[in-house]
Amino acid sequence: MASIVGSIPLPIPVPDWSKPIIIALLLLAGWLGVRSRLAARRARRLERQRTALLRDVGAMQAALVPELPNLLGGLAVSVAYRPAEGPAAGGDFYDLFVPQPGKVAMMLGDVAGHGHAALTHAALTRYTLRAYLQAGLEPRAALALAGRVLADPLGERYATVAVGVYDTAAGTLTYALAGHPPPILTGLKAPEPLTLCSSPPVGWGTPTGRRQTTISLPAGAAACFFSDGLIEARSEGELLGRERLREILSGLGSQPEASDLLEHVRAAAEGAPDDMVACVLEPEQTAGDGGLHVEELEADAQALCKDDVRQFLEQCTLPADDVARVVEDARAIADAHGSAVLRVELTPGSSTATASAPGSAARRGESHGGAHSASEPLLEALLAG
Repeated sequence: MASIVGSIPLPIPVPDWSKPIIIALLLLAGWLGVRSRLAARRARRLERQRTALLRDVGAMQAALVPELPNLLGGLAVSVAYRPAEGPAAGGDFYDLFVPQPGKVAMMLGDVAGHGHAALTHAALTRYTLRAYLQAGLEPRAALALAGRVLADPLGERYATVAVGVYDTAAGTLTYALAGHPPPILTGLKAPEPLTLCSSPPVGWGTPTGRRQTTISLPAGAAACFFSDGLIEARSEGELLGRERLREILSGLGSQPEASDLLEHVRAAAEGAPDDMVACVLEPEQTAGDGGLHVEELEADAQALCKDDVRQFLEQCTLPADDVARVVEDARAIADAHGSAVLRVELTPGSSTATASAPGSAARRGESHGGAHSASEPLLEALLAG
């Protein structure tokens, strides 16, 4: 018995001074265990919130870049969207719809910034413009009213937008830009779009919707609208640029697809730091006689005193004598009405220009297949309401 007891090790006595340390270590281990469980619960809760947020953001993004039919009101429609590389959701958006029989309205825009705030502002901009186009405003007037309603006093929330209306009967496309790059036109002999006196983005707090272009878009031609993410993508350390984008578009054949365009841009670029949206419109048939090209510019008295308006008219190939006459007429109208609309009809041999009050300019455009003849009176009614 004694040999057995001697073989069993006895507990080592614990010094009194070490007992508080052991208790503290046990309490620390217990606290770390509780903290670990709380952290695990918090991580699971955050993951559920993240999943819900991504689902909400995805739903909102889907509303901004909806699925569209391949044919809409006599137009073959091709639209594609690619998000930027990285976790942040962008504020690019587009929309095409039929506001009334024989008309197809389109818009494509890019809101400054990324994330939930950008998506919210993009949705507000999109549905505001859609409402104005459905109410009968022409593109320029829709942008002008949206610029007043969505103005940000700090100038931090703004959007570059392209708005257009295609008239099936006339075979014309009327579009206006607010800080947005002009479309690339293929399949027809058309000069490079004018960028002088371009309108600022919607939301800057300065008047926008000053410029508008109307062109014939015959069968076999195409108009490609795009966000600046395409031309600002970098290739070999430099911006891809408009000319390179035109080359890529031309290389896609007579009926380019927007998705193919974005794929080729991504292949040529070194990454995609911004969202990309492209929209290609191709008429199936044209009832109009073709060859129409009209440029409109609204200017107040202050703008008419600057050289930009004269240079704009000169770029429209207007003779020098006509430039001086039209500017002088516009100044008299602006003094009486606050602003004047200069309307230039460009033809291969020469161009003709007139100046008129904003309302009368809209009514005169009706005979040339303008987007909406009652646009200016309707704009005034909406502002008054």
